[in-house]
Amino acid sequence: MKRLRESFDSRGFVFLGVTDLDVASDHARFLAWLDAGNHAGMEFLVRNAGLRRDAHNILPDAESAVVFGLPYAPPDAEAKAVRPGIAKYARLRDYHKVMWEEGEAAFQEAVPDAAISRRVCVDSAPVLERALAAKTGAGFIGKNTCFIAGKLGSFLLLGVVLTALKIQETRPAPLEKSRRNANDCGSCQRCQTHCPTGALDVAWNLDSRKCLSYWTIEHRGVIPEEFWPWLGKYWYGCDICQDVCPYNRSGGRLSRTDLMRSLESIPLRQVATMDQGLYEKLFGGTAMTRARKSGLRRNALIAMAVTGDPALDGILGTILNDAGDDDTVVKETARQVWRFTQDRKRRR
Repeated sequence: MKRLRESFDSRGFVFLGVTDLDVASDHARFLAWLDAGNHAGMEFLVRNAGLRRDAHNILPDAESAVVFGLPYAPPDAEAKAVRPGIAKYARLRDYHKVMWEEGEAAFQEAVPDAAISRRVCVDSAPVLERALAAKTGAGFIGKNTCFIAGKLGSFLLLGVVLTALKIQETRPAPLEKSRRNANDCGSCQRCQTHCPTGALDVAWNLDSRKCLSYWTIEHRGVIPEEFWPWLGKYWYGCDICQDVCPYNRSGGRLSRTDLMRSLESIPLRQVATMDQGLYEKLFGGTAMTRARKSGLRRNALIAMAVTGDPALDGILGTILNDAGDDDTVVKETARQVWRFTQDRKRRR
């Protein structure tokens, strides 16, 4: 166990612990969450729902799960918010490749036997990472549905190494005095009261149909105007429910400064009009490609509209009059934004 901890920690990760693979109760809650429609348009969650029940679907001879995290809150000197902003995790180089490669290297360093099968899972594999993280005893799942690792807070990207090696499980850490049990945020409701769209109206339940992160990242069509005002604060993702969490007041900070990208300095007017080449230059190798070029352009137009960017009128004219621009979502968003700005001018 000590070798595992040292190996992961030396790479800027946080070793959270080792657990068995039983997530039956968590999987039942996940299915109920899907049945209630909380996944919005993320049908890939439905397609892979059964696989998440048993890690042996991912690694047939799996015996243990080694869970680790990458703290991603920026260092204090870099933490000043830019508005409209980008969710903190997306300000890095794409964490998937980093955690896959270096998670594998960390495990191999601690367990050199190449004959032992393992698979590193980071976000994209059908694994209930938060459930496994909570089972290690290193933290709990909060009312905002994020995994909170005690004093480290919740700004953690989670990785899991499934392995055929049977490893002794870690024991739960002692509870802080303010918490009654491992699934309790106490009486705190900060994440719920500060969520601007009501996505957390029910504690421990995220309704993606109301979540700004869903609309700005996962949704592929136009964004309903009721969510537009909040793109003036975050035009990609949202950190509000984590920013207000008391556990993040002095939580873990990113030590891997080599992963930082200066994405927040990119002008929105440049994003709104970018072609494929500029898209790859600006956002290639980052997690922001999840929204695709179309989604980023759409988001930028809306953010410019709600913040009153003076460059918007010229950009709308360019987009609407460009016969070579065949992005229907961007075109429709541009038409909606034009009507939005005209209505605002009439009201003045």
